[in-house]
Amino acid sequence: MALPDFREDGWLPEGHHQTTWEEIATVFGGEANSVRARVLGNLIEWRDLLRTKGINGYLILDGSFISQKPNPGDFDTIFVGNESIEAILAHDVEAAMLVNYVYCKQHGWGDIFYFSEAATRKFPQMCRTDGFDYDKVTRIPKGVVEVEL
Repeated sequence: MALPDFREDGWLPEGHHQTTWEEIATVFGGEANSVRARVLGNLIEWRDLLRTKGINGYLILDGSFISQKPNPGDFDTIFVGNESIEAILAHDVEAAMLVNYVYCKQHGWGDIFYFSEAATRKFPQMCRTDGFDYDKVTRIPKGVVEVEL
């Protein structure tokens, strides 16, 4: 499940590349005490809080964190939650905040967009899982990383 090599422009080749948390830490985590290590720490912190609440699904990671840029600002992700978590989010305010865009941004976790699996099927034009598939400046297709929560 190894990630492909970066392209010359610093992005992964086009496509959704399945990976593991271990590989994310190895490829994107950077040196100890680096900006990359801090961003990875924020991602792991957010992931662990979701897991503690019983929330599961998968992430599509994007942004400078999964590029070769030396100092990413944060991580960007589309989180597709399993249908089983809807009850959790409806009854646990803290859990619901963990998938709230504004709350997550204020905590330095990055741009987090949440969609339920059901919404991605029912409203594919509104709940697009391909929203990160193009460089936002050049519009050239690029790769993203997928990992199970």
